[in-house]
Amino acid sequence: MDENIQPNIDPAFSKIEAEILDSIKKKRIPGCAIAIVYRNQIVKIGGYGYRSLGKEDRIDADTVFQLGSVSKPIAATLASQLEYRGLLKLDAPVRQYLPGFALKGVKDPNSLKVKYVLSHTTGIPRGGFNNLIENYTPYETIVEKLQKVPVKGAVGTKYDYNNAMYSLISTISESATHQPFQKSLSMYLLQPLHMTRTTTTLEGIMNTSNHAMPHTVTKKRLIPLETYSSGYYTVAPAGGINSTARDMANFLRAQMGGYPEVLSPSMLQRIQTPQIATKSMLHSQSSKEFPIKNSYYGLGWRITDFGEEKLIFHGGWLKGFTNFIGFLPNKQLGIIILHNGDSKFSAKTAVRFLSLVLNPKATLTDKVMDNLKPTKKLKMKKKGATNMRYTKANQKTKQKLVQKKLTRQAKAKRIQKNKLAAN
Repeated sequence: MDENIQPNIDPAFSKIEAEILDSIKKKRIPGCAIAIVYRNQIVKIGGYGYRSLGKEDRIDADTVFQLGSVSKPIAATLASQLEYRGLLKLDAPVRQYLPGFALKGVKDPNSLKVKYVLSHTTGIPRGGFNNLIENYTPYETIVEKLQKVPVKGAVGTKYDYNNAMYSLISTISESATHQPFQKSLSMYLLQPLHMTRTTTTLEGIMNTSNHAMPHTVTKKRLIPLETYSSGYYTVAPAGGINSTARDMANFLRAQMGGYPEVLSPSMLQRIQTPQIATKSMLHSQSSKEFPIKNSYYGLGWRITDFGEEKLIFHGGWLKGFTNFIGFLPNKQLGIIILHNGDSKFSAKTAVRFLSLVLNPKATLTDKVMDNLKPTKKLKMKKKGATNMRYTKANQKTKQKLVQKKLTRQAKAKRIQKNKLAAN
């Protein structure tokens, strides 16, 4: 731990807060909820903007969001809890809990371990399964199809991010505990961590009046959607958990050792240890001061080098929601951002905050207001826009068009000159 970063937290937060408020004013984002945890204390928490554009309901620390894949570290943490209690073994074959489950093309059916499910190293490619989930395919049908797809590579050796396979942890836990996944989650994790507003069903978010609506960008306009992506509730451990900034702040505290009576250091190490190398999911946020490299997947967590620090994190996306949870274990500093919009706002804002805390003089060019992707129809930089990557591309395009025009004019002059000479 490093005492030197504490004075940097307030100035760093003030910078991103000002940018967030400006983005909301300009309707680049509808809103968000943020919590900052430092040394087991929630030092910042609150909401900004609106639950649904066009309405006056404001976001606060208790507004419920769909988490998307931020559900994964929650599910993995439950699995670690069950292992600690002797109810589940992460090194055990999946068939020990699901006797009829077998992968196509695998000679040894016991080679598929529970930990491979949580590290996306089962060998089953992801292709097509998200479509099944989003088209409300029954869970039993998805499980059947998983067993009909040939594996790619030896089980446990190849990374392929697969929501459908990850969801098996729900039926594995049900077999191990003899009770529904939601009940085990509540009993062993949510209640001990006082995560009172976290649920795993569509009803769970609809039955509270304080819930954020999803938003997307259509024809350069940010608009609210009328419905939620409900297909992922079928695969709750992979993407179907709902929660709030306050609940997730407690979860973040626990991941940094703040609830040793609930999650011991050995339980945390179990899920936060790298299992397989992956491509970086934050490469676009890499900077000179804080290069992001050497990325891995643990059990429900992503791990990457963040300058000289280690960053443990996970992002989450569902139609109209993008979220981020991450922490620097050596600094005991973490952030959770829940956002009811379709941009890269959460990850960029989180990385920007962490960078500014570690180095207040960091020369970061990205601002929160730049996080919505420009539409493909954008030709020239508009007033107020600051995305230089797209601006430079437009300048090069303009230069090429001007050059072509000059070439055509010169050619036309030569033709005209030749005609006059011939006459």
